[in-house]
Amino acid sequence: MLSVIGQPMTQAWLRNRSIALVVGLTSLLTAATAHAVFPLFGANDVPTVFFINKSDGGNRVDYGMHLDATCSAANDQAVVPYWRQFEPPPVHTKALGMFARVGYGIAAQRAVKRGPTGGDYALRLKQVARAIGITTRRGENGRCVATARTTIAGVNAELSSIYVKLSGPLSVDYIEVKGRDFRTGKPLVERLEH
Repeated sequence: MLSVIGQPMTQAWLRNRSIALVVGLTSLLTAATAHAVFPLFGANDVPTVFFINKSDGGNRVDYGMHLDATCSAANDQAVVPYWRQFEPPPVHTKALGMFARVGYGIAAQRAVKRGPTGGDYALRLKQVARAIGITTRRGENGRCVATARTTIAGVNAELSSIYVKLSGPLSVDYIEVKGRDFRTGKPLVERLEH
């Protein structure tokens, strides 16, 4: 039988010691992750393509996009939703929890076209019943840019944000899809009753 400083190392002692070590490491990793900025964006990425804000506070869900060196989608899971929390200050970000993914998650997404100067991407949110396209390209300043588009009030429009008016903790009164007409630049808002 092995011993540590005169104490015998039984199977039970080793098992309890291993469990304590695993629990300690898990706690340490969880604490480190909770304080990390989520998600991590690289030099080519666009941290906010569009966002969803809601009536119950200053926090919102941003949809960022991972892009490669050609400003095309990095993969078929390139759009990442995450919390941008303004309250309490300072602003910080974190991953969506399981419950939030039901309301703000992505139902489907994929790259439609990748090219040497950008690409096209398609996605659909779980709770907003319309297709969203994203065009990516290199901007005038040399950085990648991403423009979301959808139909707003029957018009092909740039999507800037979605506003959710809550009527309770688990219910929605209405949703407003906001953007601007690509042709005229005129602001557009469409209300979707729930």
